[in-house]
Amino acid sequence: MKYLLIAFLLIFSCSVQAEEKALERVLSKGEIRCGYGISPPVLVVDPNTGEISGLDYDVWQEIGKELDVRIIWAEEAGWGVYNEGLKAGRYDAFCSQVWPNPTRLKHSSLAGPVVSNALKAYVRKDDTRFDGNLERINQSDIKIPAVDGDVSVTMAKNRFPNAQILALPEMATVADLFMSVITKKADVMFLDESFYQELSKVHGDVLRPAKDTAPVFVYGGYYSFKQGEYQLRDMVNIALKRIIDDGRLENIALRYSNKYLLPTKSYEVQK
Repeated sequence: MKYLLIAFLLIFSCSVQAEEKALERVLSKGEIRCGYGISPPVLVVDPNTGEISGLDYDVWQEIGKELDVRIIWAEEAGWGVYNEGLKAGRYDAFCSQVWPNPTRLKHSSLAGPVVSNALKAYVRKDDTRFDGNLERINQSDIKIPAVDGDVSVTMAKNRFPNAQILALPEMATVADLFMSVITKKADVMFLDESFYQELSKVHGDVLRPAKDTAPVFVYGGYYSFKQGEYQLRDMVNIALKRIIDDGRLENIALRYSNKYLLPTKSYEVQK
């Protein structure tokens, strides 16, 4: 029993030290290294210059100011694989918003929500099958595109269990889902209006929301951290609350769309 206790204490000590090293790296270097995924207008990378912009970029600049650290955009990663980069220590946070599900929380912890998205069913302009009838999606002849390993798979399966899933590679983006519907490889996808507006600038006005239907899903967007790095997550959460409460988040969101659902402030000052 004595040796078992000693072994446990050694293991616990090593795990604590490993966790402290992750936070110490951020504090000693004065920087947070970000993994990210491309998803206009939330995060955009200029193909010619490599310059990064978008809502998440702007929010992280404010987080950096609050924490007095630099934000380094270290590595592009897909939503299906970003946890691997966190586990390997290639970056300290996944700085693009993710939609939470229980599977993700097995391997990471989340800060947020930042903004929430109301997702409607988008279809080809000449496809009227789903107008006023979202349950038509829940049939075996319908294909829904989703990124392998991402919450887009589980949300489609849970809501429309009879439909087929067109699984795209783990590094696929929202633009790839969009193209799968345009090219008739899939029939319907779920988008909020801000995503649709940005994609339409590139691909044209080729999809539309199904008529006379309500949003199918509402998801809050969160930033992700390696499981166990709770202090770093909490630091970012406190920074986010300050940005929300003083109105900076609302101002940032409105630069890109007036369709985002914003988190409530911690308090309202009585006039």
